[in-house]
Amino acid sequence: MKGFSFKQRLRRRRTSDAELPVNAYYEAVSERYGIAQVILYSLLLAFVVLSFLGNTGMITYQNLYYFVKDLNASAETVDVFKNDSLSYPTGVSQSFTLYRKGLAVAGNDSVTVFTAGGRQTVSKSILYRNPTAVGSGKYLLVYDLGGNEYSLYNSYTRIHSGKTEAPIRSATMSDSGMYAIVTQTERNPSVVELFNSDFELINRYPYNGYVSEVAIHPKGSYLAVPVSEHRRGALETWVRVYRPGEGELFSEVKLGSSLGYRCGFTDAGSVAVFCGDGIYYTSVRGKLEEQLLFEGDQPVAFDMNGDGCVVVLKKNKNSFKKSVILFDKSGKVLYNSIVDETVEAAVLCDGVAFLKTPNAILRADPSDLELSRLPCVTEQRTMLALDRDRVLLCSAKQAVFHTFTR
Repeated sequence: MKGFSFKQRLRRRRTSDAELPVNAYYEAVSERYGIAQVILYSLLLAFVVLSFLGNTGMITYQNLYYFVKDLNASAETVDVFKNDSLSYPTGVSQSFTLYRKGLAVAGNDSVTVFTAGGRQTVSKSILYRNPTAVGSGKYLLVYDLGGNEYSLYNSYTRIHSGKTEAPIRSATMSDSGMYAIVTQTERNPSVVELFNSDFELINRYPYNGYVSEVAIHPKGSYLAVPVSEHRRGALETWVRVYRPGEGELFSEVKLGSSLGYRCGFTDAGSVAVFCGDGIYYTSVRGKLEEQLLFEGDQPVAFDMNGDGCVVVLKKNKNSFKKSVILFDKSGKVLYNSIVDETVEAAVLCDGVAFLKTPNAILRADPSDLELSRLPCVTEQRTMLALDRDRVLLCSAKQAVFHTFTR
């Protein structure tokens, strides 16, 4: 029997396809999904159009230009710093911080920002007596400590400048773009002003006690304020938690009888507070979770971030021995060891603590029983940690890159 020709086979296949049975149920489901897809696309288009119409004052060629450039810089994945060092303008007073895996330098008369690949993208003029840079957030925040001016930057330009009515004591920035400024007035020893990501004041909290620093949850969900007050002749420190945009107190918990110096949110959602007499971990609902009392030991160095805290305690004035204690994000002790050297500063990064000594950098890794040592020049240099193995030492003229080998 002879086989079919190509045309006959094609005609037979088309006839068979046409005779396939049709499932009415699946046809109806497919039709509904098609209609839903059209509706969703229409809603997205309407949302985009309404957003543009409602913010026509903000949509300019310059804003779009800087948005695209900033997006490009934030997405840069080049290994941190191609060169061994970075140079920048010198200043009488300088502040250094990491911003989007790059370096930001705030001097008396300029702000300089380098990307993760070492490219300089920002060089703006300022006139601050005591510039202080805060880079852990959506924007880079630079303020004049003791003055009343501040400014915010992205990876390519200055996007906002502001002034306060009273001298600035401290300021903090959240990943959400929300930021807070601590000042004082003649009527109140401390005032906390909270701003949203559009630079609008949303809350103002006056206190009769002393506030040195505040913390904002990375998502902007909570504001934590350690307040030290004299009550009944004794000093007491409380952590007060608020929901941004709401004036009422959400929770509070008493910590101890010494000043509260620093605070921050950990990745576990806890509020970590460094006081003169100990380190405390609390929940946002006002529960004391963990604490370590110093019991007469003197803290000589401290740092905190989302990973947890590190503190260096000196046993007594005549002893060179110091305890290095590392806490995780929930307040559990991960590392506790003795150091026989002078420790000038401590930095926490990726769960590892780096200690600056007069002639070396020490690394305390909870996974290693011994301290790693990297001899280098540290005098008059600020230490910043890039990851578990790399640090920057920033002098008045340049930042030098150092690597620990495993």
